[in-house]
Amino acid sequence: MKFRILIICCFFLSSCSVFYPGGITFNGANYNYDYYAFNEKLDYSEVSYLLNPTNFSGSKFSNGSNLENVVEFFQKKLGKKVTLKKNFKDKNGKLKIPFLINFDITDEEVRFLKSNTKLDYIILSKISYLNELDHTSLNQQNVKRFQTATAVAISFIKILDLRTTIPLIEMSCSGNIKINEARNIQTRISEFQPKAIHKDSYGLGEKTMEKLLRKIK
Repeated sequence: MKFRILIICCFFLSSCSVFYPGGITFNGANYNYDYYAFNEKLDYSEVSYLLNPTNFSGSKFSNGSNLENVVEFFQKKLGKKVTLKKNFKDKNGKLKIPFLINFDITDEEVRFLKSNTKLDYIILSKISYLNELDHTSLNQQNVKRFQTATAVAISFIKILDLRTTIPLIEMSCSGNIKINEARNIQTRISEFQPKAIHKDSYGLGEKTMEKLLRKIK
């Protein structure tokens, strides 16, 4: 079995040398976490959660998406304590919350939820990508991390206590990839463009969200 794997690897590398004479680089992503609330544990008491769709790239005019891994994670962790926003309806089948909620939920929206529902928490999430990042909102650490990055994504999760308006959990995970080129020291010109095998910003978005969910207990 080991011999067969070795043969396959040799064939793969020899094929690459034919199709990619300039070489191949394997670029692993760098992942970093930022914590805005010093807590990673959910409230498992007799409380209720609303799971809002995941927003993308700071858009305030998007319905977002109920990402499969996000939905499955919170349903497994919280069971009947959590309800998707699209399923939060009255006995007549009408939505109890008739407006979109962005990751940066407003004070007015929080007041509505407090006055018109019995919810205790709302789960908010967002993914931002390199070409759509608002660089003015990045912290200094991320500015340094992304200076020479060719692929970047940041996933955010915030679970807001609607009674106190204080986040129970708030954290982010950023992923970035840098591609290095081989250059001639004398001419300062790239002698070849290595073919990089790596995830793009959108693939990193999925990965950073997965890693972020693993931090929640």
